[in-house]
Amino acid sequence: RLASLRPGARVVAGVDDLLADDELEVVVVLTPPATHPELVRDLLDAGRHVVCEKPLAGDADTARGLFGAARAAGLLLLAAPFVQLSPTFRRLWTLVADGSIGRVHAARAHYGNPGSTWARWYHEDPLATLADVGIYNLKSLAALLGPVAEVTAVSATALPERRVGDRPYTGRDPDTWQLVLRHEQGALASVLASHATFAYRRPASELYGHAGTANLLGDDWDPHGLEVWREGSQVWEMHEPEDATWLWADGLREAVLSLRTGRPPLSNPDLDVHLIEVIAACGVSAAEARTVSVSSRFDPWTELRPDRDRAGHHVHDRTRPADEQ
Repeated sequence: RLASLRPGARVVAGVDDLLADDELEVVVVLTPPATHPELVRDLLDAGRHVVCEKPLAGDADTARGLFGAARAAGLLLLAAPFVQLSPTFRRLWTLVADGSIGRVHAARAHYGNPGSTWARWYHEDPLATLADVGIYNLKSLAALLGPVAEVTAVSATALPERRVGDRPYTGRDPDTWQLVLRHEQGALASVLASHATFAYRRPASELYGHAGTANLLGDDWDPHGLEVWREGSQVWEMHEPEDATWLWADGLREAVLSLRTGRPPLSNPDLDVHLIEVIAACGVSAAEARTVSVSSRFDPWTELRPDRDRAGHHVHDRTRPADEQ
C-alpha cells in the first residue's frame, strides 16, 4: 500500500536489506516505540546516522547509552520531538530569555487527540500517552524553563473501549494524565496529556511571568503564532507564525543540513534523556500517589534565537515560507 501511495519509494523486507545499500547515510526510525532501541543500536553499529521518532527508549539509561554509542562512532542521533526547531517556538524562547514577561514563575500546557484507530500499541503501554503526546509539552517546558526537579502525576483511563479498524478491544492503560512539574529554577508547570481529547481551543502553552504572559498558539508541533501581554503596554500583541510552512518532521532536514554543512545539529541529547526520566517518574508518581524527584539534568540552551528577522507582516499564503510571501 505504501508503494502505491509513493511510487518512487523502494520497499525492502527488513533492516538487513536496507543496510545492503552502502550509499545509505541517514535512516529515520518510524516503527512502534518498543522496537526503537534495538533498531537504533543496529543502525548505529552499521555506521548510519539516525533520526528516531519518540520515544527513543523506554528508560533513561538505554537512551543515554544510545547517544553515547552515536557520539563514540561520530554519528548523528536525533530524537523527536523537534519543537526546538520551530522558528515560532524559538521566537517564544527569545522573548522569555530576554525577560520580555519577567521571570516565568508558572506555566500550563496541553496536547491531546482521540488516540489511534490503527495501532493498539498507542494504548497498551502504561506510559504510551505521555511518550506520544505529553512529551511535546514536556520538551517545550523544559527548553523554556530548564530541568524538571520533581513531578506529581495522576492518571486515568477515560476511554476503555477502543477499536482498531473494525476490531474492538479494551484499552487497559491510562489515556489521560495530569502532571505538576517543579522546575529546578523554581517555576511550577501543569500539563494535561490525553489520548481521549476530541477537540479543544486553547494555547499549546501559556507562560506567566512577573511582568506579563506569553502564549504559544496551536500545538507545540504545529504552532500558529504567539500572543504576548506585557505589564507596560497592557495589551495583547499577536505575532504571526515565523514560518507557517514549518513541519513537525523537520528533524530529518536538520540532520541532512548538519551533515552537509558540518555544523552541529540543534539538539540536546541530555535534554532528551531527561525527558525520558521525567516520563518514568510520572509513572511512579501516579502508581504510588506521591511526588517523585528527577535526578538527571541538562545544560539549557543559551541561544535558540531564530536564524532570521521576522517578516513583520500578515501571512497570506501558508503553503510558502515567509520570505516568499
